[in-house]
Amino acid sequence: GPNELGIFYYRFPGEATGQIFAITEKLFPVVIGDGQHSLEELIRSDSRASIIAATYLERFADTRLRVLAANESFRLVEAGNHCQGAIFLEGSRLFSAELERTIDDISRSIRGFFVGRYDIRYGSEESLMQGRDFQIIELNGASAEATSIYDPKNSLGKAYQTLFRQWEIIFAVADQNRKQGMHPDSLGTICKNWTRCRRQSALGAVSD
Repeated sequence: GPNELGIFYYRFPGEATGQIFAITEKLFPVVIGDGQHSLEELIRSDSRASIIAATYLERFADTRLRVLAANESFRLVEAGNHCQGAIFLEGSRLFSAELERTIDDISRSIRGFFVGRYDIRYGSEESLMQGRDFQIIELNGASAEATSIYDPKNSLGKAYQTLFRQWEIIFAVADQNRKQGMHPDSLGTICKNWTRCRRQSALGAVSD
């Protein structure tokens, strides 16, 4: 589907069901041609696109001088990546009990998974809210963010409030897991895995 969102989910160990903590609606910005100005000029004159013009112009280096026809729509972003120019909005309007139940069913089928964020592509809002016809493109674990905090309407205080609550949940989940007999990795193992992850991620292309 052409639409994307992020769903942050959690369930406490021992509880039968989990819940959706936050939903992020992701928008892919466009510029509209006027038959006179180049893609670069349109980007630099746009109030938001101009802020990260360097990112867009690097992506479209081969077409930055092309003059867009009048009313021609040019999409600046294909991936729901905030750093690469996608717009993140608070998306609680897309919440439904059916969607939450589906996400919970999927989450409980993953052994040892209690908290994280699903990145999802979908076509129809109606189908999504019925808990069907969507595809999971990425699942991020406990280090993920409730990315709805990046909504431009959010205050910095509200963003930190959300993050503090998120981390309260994560530490509570970890505490309950330890009480039930789970043992965390040693600091040495964590450092080794972190180093390996950094090395591997450096080899991949930026998702843009």
